[in-house]
Amino acid sequence: MKNKIALFLMAVLVVLSPVSAGVTGVSSIQAEAAVKNPVKVSLSTTTPKQRTNVTLNVAGVPKNTAYTGTIFYKSKKTYISGKVGTPKKFNISTATKGYKVKIEIVVKYNKQTYKSYAYFTPK
Repeated sequence: MKNKIALFLMAVLVVLSPVSAGVTGVSSIQAEAAVKNPVKVSLSTTTPKQRTNVTLNVAGVPKNTAYTGTIFYKSKKTYISGKVGTPKKFNISTATKGYKVKIEIVVKYNKQTYKSYAYFTPK
């Protein structure tokens, strides 16, 4: 009977060892995922006409925190920068009608780097 219990306990240890080893990895991934992105990006319009201005607003972290950004047009990239809480106006010029333009905003705050996105499609 003692041998059966010992064998059972050894089997449990063998089965649980990989699981318990993996739990550490999972918890670190969960810890990283637990850091929520506070940065919010909004646009004055998501369907602007060509040759018009669009206003970008960045919020979610303290005002005057610097940000950088990239506007991914169909055939080029445009780099922008600004401060959180200060509207950033830019002209979309002749951005391709019907092409969904991505705007990536990067904010470094409190030893963290956050990325947020906004999109517009010229009409």
